[in-house]
Amino acid sequence: SLLAGAAVLIPASLMVEQPWTLSPSQSSVLALLALAVFSTAAAFAIYFRLIQTLGSVGTTAQAYLRVPIGVAISVALLGESLSRTAWIGLACVVLGVAAMTIPARRQASVKPS
Repeated sequence: SLLAGAAVLIPASLMVEQPWTLSPSQSSVLALLALAVFSTAAAFAIYFRLIQTLGSVGTTAQAYLRVPIGVAISVALLGESLSRTAWIGLACVVLGVAAMTIPARRQASVKPS
Protein backbone atom coordinates (compact mmCIF):
# COMPACT_ATOMS: atom_id res chain seq x y z
CA SER A 1 0.00 0.00 0.00
CA LEU A 2 2.91 2.35 0.69
CA LEU A 3 4.42 1.65 -2.72
CA ALA A 4 1.08 2.22 -4.46
CA GLY A 5 0.62 5.50 -2.60
CA ALA A 6 4.13 6.61 -3.52
CA ALA A 7 3.55 5.68 -7.18
CA VAL A 8 0.54 7.99 -7.25
CA LEU A 9 1.86 10.84 -5.12
CA ILE A 10 5.42 11.22 -6.44
CA PRO A 11 4.42 12.26 -9.99
CA ALA A 12 1.74 14.55 -8.57
CA SER A 13 4.17 16.17 -6.14
CA LEU A 14 6.75 16.67 -8.90
CA MET A 15 4.20 18.56 -10.99
CA VAL A 16 2.55 20.55 -8.20
CA GLU A 17 5.28 21.27 -5.66
CA GLN A 18 8.42 21.24 -7.83
CA PRO A 19 10.62 19.95 -4.97
CA TRP A 20 13.88 20.85 -6.71
CA THR A 21 13.10 24.50 -5.94
CA LEU A 22 12.79 23.86 -2.18
CA SER A 23 15.60 24.06 0.36
CA PRO A 24 14.45 22.34 3.57
CA SER A 25 16.23 23.06 6.83
CA GLN A 26 18.34 20.46 8.56
CA SER A 27 15.76 20.06 11.32
CA SER A 28 13.05 19.39 8.71
CA VAL A 29 15.14 16.67 7.08
CA LEU A 30 15.93 15.11 10.46
CA ALA A 31 12.24 15.18 11.40
CA LEU A 32 11.38 13.46 8.11
CA LEU A 33 14.00 10.76 8.74
CA ALA A 34 12.75 10.24 12.31
CA LEU A 35 9.17 9.85 11.07
CA ALA A 36 10.28 7.42 8.37
CA VAL A 37 12.32 5.26 10.76
CA PHE A 38 10.26 5.32 13.94
CA SER A 39 6.70 5.96 12.83
CA THR A 40 6.77 3.77 9.75
CA ALA A 41 9.59 1.23 9.66
CA ALA A 42 9.69 0.38 13.37
CA ALA A 43 5.90 0.37 13.59
CA PHE A 44 5.65 -2.13 10.72
CA ALA A 45 8.34 -4.34 12.29
CA ILE A 46 6.46 -4.36 15.60
CA TYR A 47 3.13 -4.94 13.85
CA PHE A 48 4.32 -7.99 11.91
CA ARG A 49 6.06 -9.37 15.00
CA LEU A 50 2.77 -9.06 16.90
CA ILE A 51 0.94 -10.88 14.13
CA GLN A 52 3.51 -13.66 14.34
CA THR A 53 3.30 -13.98 18.13
CA LEU A 54 -0.31 -13.04 18.97
CA GLY A 55 -2.09 -13.86 15.74
CA SER A 56 -4.39 -11.59 13.80
CA VAL A 57 -7.13 -11.36 16.45
CA GLY A 58 -4.74 -10.46 19.25
CA THR A 59 -2.99 -7.90 17.10
CA THR A 60 -6.14 -6.16 15.92
CA ALA A 61 -7.54 -6.14 19.47
CA GLN A 62 -5.07 -3.36 20.31
CA ALA A 63 -7.11 -1.00 18.12
CA TYR A 64 -10.04 -1.35 20.51
CA LEU A 65 -7.82 -0.37 23.44
CA ARG A 66 -6.84 2.99 21.96
CA VAL A 67 -10.02 4.67 23.17
CA PRO A 68 -9.87 3.46 26.81
CA ILE A 69 -6.19 4.35 27.03
CA GLY A 70 -6.80 7.81 25.57
CA VAL A 71 -9.72 8.39 27.93
CA ALA A 72 -7.68 7.17 30.91
CA ILE A 73 -4.88 9.60 30.01
CA SER A 74 -7.35 12.48 29.72
CA VAL A 75 -8.89 11.61 33.09
CA ALA A 76 -5.49 11.25 34.77
CA LEU A 77 -3.67 14.20 33.22
CA LEU A 78 -6.40 16.65 32.25
CA GLY A 79 -8.79 16.04 35.12
CA GLU A 80 -11.73 15.22 32.86
CA SER A 81 -14.71 13.46 34.39
CA LEU A 82 -16.82 10.76 32.78
CA SER A 83 -20.45 9.84 33.13
CA ARG A 84 -21.49 6.48 34.49
CA THR A 85 -22.46 5.27 31.01
CA ALA A 86 -19.00 6.17 29.66
CA TRP A 87 -17.36 4.10 32.42
CA ILE A 88 -19.68 1.19 31.63
CA GLY A 89 -18.85 1.48 27.93
CA LEU A 90 -15.11 1.54 28.60
CA ALA A 91 -15.42 -1.49 30.86
CA CYS A 92 -17.33 -3.34 28.12
CA VAL A 93 -14.58 -2.55 25.62
CA VAL A 94 -11.85 -3.81 27.94
CA LEU A 95 -13.82 -6.94 28.84
CA GLY A 96 -14.50 -7.61 25.15
CA VAL A 97 -10.81 -7.35 24.30
CA ALA A 98 -9.98 -9.64 27.21
CA ALA A 99 -12.59 -12.16 26.03
CA MET A 100 -11.10 -12.09 22.52
CA THR A 101 -7.47 -12.42 23.50
CA ILE A 102 -7.24 -14.51 26.67
CA PRO A 103 -6.91 -18.13 25.61
CA ALA A 104 -9.55 -20.54 26.87
CA ARG A 105 -8.49 -23.09 29.44
CA ARG A 106 -8.47 -26.62 28.15
CA GLN A 107 -9.86 -29.19 30.47
CA ALA A 108 -8.03 -32.47 30.78
CA SER A 109 -10.13 -35.27 29.44
CA VAL A 110 -10.82 -37.98 31.97
CA LYS A 111 -10.64 -41.46 30.56
CA PRO A 112 -12.99 -44.01 32.11
CA SER A 113 -11.22 -47.04 33.54
